[in-house]
Amino acid sequence: MSLFNSYPLAKLEAAGLSNSASSGQGHYDYIIVGGGTAGCVLANRLSEDPSVKVLLLERGNARLGWATRVPLLSTNFMGDESAAYSWPSTPLANLTDNRSLTLVTGKGLGGGSSINSMNYTRGYPQDYDLWSSSGRKGWSYDEIEGYFKKSEKFASTLERRHHGTQGEWIVRDMGDLQFSVANSCADACVALGLPYTKDINDPKTPFNVCGKLDCTIDLDGHRNSTFNAFLPQNLASERKSHLLICTGAAVTALDVEGDSIHSYVKGVSFQSATGGDPKTYYAQAHREVILCAGAIATPQILLLSGIGPPGIVKAPLKKGLAGVGESLQDHMATGIMYNVPTDESLHIVQKSPLRAILELFRYIAFGEGLFLAPVAQLSILVNSAQIDDSGHVIPTNATDPIGLPDLELKPIHFNITEPPIPHKDGVLSLMVVLMRPASRGTVSLVSEDPLERPACDLAYLTDPADYAVMRKGIKLAKRIGEKMREHGAKLTDLHMPDSESDTDLDAFLRKNARTNYHYGCTCRMAPETDILPGVVDDELRVHGIPNLRIADCSIIPIMISAHLQASAVMIAEKCADMVKAEKSARG
Repeated sequence: MSLFNSYPLAKLEAAGLSNSASSGQGHYDYIIVGGGTAGCVLANRLSEDPSVKVLLLERGNARLGWATRVPLLSTNFMGDESAAYSWPSTPLANLTDNRSLTLVTGKGLGGGSSINSMNYTRGYPQDYDLWSSSGRKGWSYDEIEGYFKKSEKFASTLERRHHGTQGEWIVRDMGDLQFSVANSCADACVALGLPYTKDINDPKTPFNVCGKLDCTIDLDGHRNSTFNAFLPQNLASERKSHLLICTGAAVTALDVEGDSIHSYVKGVSFQSATGGDPKTYYAQAHREVILCAGAIATPQILLLSGIGPPGIVKAPLKKGLAGVGESLQDHMATGIMYNVPTDESLHIVQKSPLRAILELFRYIAFGEGLFLAPVAQLSILVNSAQIDDSGHVIPTNATDPIGLPDLELKPIHFNITEPPIPHKDGVLSLMVVLMRPASRGTVSLVSEDPLERPACDLAYLTDPADYAVMRKGIKLAKRIGEKMREHGAKLTDLHMPDSESDTDLDAFLRKNARTNYHYGCTCRMAPETDILPGVVDDELRVHGIPNLRIADCSIIPIMISAHLQASAVMIAEKCADMVKAEKSARG
């Protein structure tokens, strides 16, 4: 971003109609609601045609400061109200003391890709083939792999034919692991029967594996969010005559007309996200409105617009859709923790001001060191059916059928408890993540105020099957720690279950379960009559409202065994092609 020219942002009064608006203002071909991970991609693709006028509405701001691009600093978003929304979930009946968890979603252009751990994981081909086999036409891996490649600019030297090289979004191998204890973890996994791979995105990656993670960090060492990649200042300036990017805009409702069977969306009402401006503005969409507000805000906007379960939505009911806000899933997590030498964890930059200054100098001068480091560099994926009752991986033959991984273990080099438990030295956390949860929660309205965050019931552990999977994950994490000690790693127990009995493991899980911020499935791509009612069809059109689409992780029909940002971008790329095809067909 230039230091001398400001980023071209449109004010609310310039983007929409008000009583004093000039004629011709507030009319667009496409309105994109939400400038997060997916929305930035869609805005880029739809504005490629200069004859098309596009409005991008984002509730947060354009964060342009230097620290927003520094990997380590930009990941430390807690307490930064400009970077993220955070609010408590509803009390969780299956957690200790019915405790709530802090929900976090990205705020501002780039959304979650501006604050997340920068890990780029597509998932397995079988993840998407499950979508296809469940009836989702056009969503098998062979049909969507090209969209992953289209956005990607793989910047590392290894030859990987399954990666893209011509896209805008820089993805790279981060080289050597930052801490020796991470190498010890990888070695321990191999000793326990989990093979090591340098590219976890290879479609042929085994289901049980320890792999190095690629990251969305550019070759200058900067976080490469979708805002940075798809809406850089030069592109936004070149297209400002037909692409308006309006930040600080909270959508209050979609303007839906028609009956409960055949409806269409005429436009979008919005207001200041800060509440300082009492005016309501209106923008009209001549072709389509696309919601890209994420798995929590997208159903909230639908509910505020009278679209959703009857009796739950804001009146009047415009379109009854039982699936809106239902089936919320997240990659629930917990973790065991070890004390390690301070210089073997990221806590060194907290505990040693001199080391922090040195690391900052290394980053600025050479683009290396801890400020470049993603918080996770390894992913250990395993199917819990391949873990025995003692926590060991069951040896398999290449021809043995193995299901998709339902567990991920991640070595994290800091304290992951919330709130953090006391520790004196460095910390290695082995986070245990439930990748294919059976439990499902909900998103609902707290009030009809669009500025109020919705109620989110994560519903953790409401399905007993999730306990069984997580017990095995915790046991495997302990076996990995033990093997690391055998290999000479200096680990002492910091945070562990009292024993490996089912009772103690379940108690540990209920006390220490946390969100992994991977929210999805609240507007599933499925028929309205599905056993878990769907909200959009295979073209991402909201049932009964053909010019309203959704392109974000809320449409995921079956949760995948991967982090979600790469899939969010793939969904946006595919949606853009669908929208363009519709325009070509209609003229």
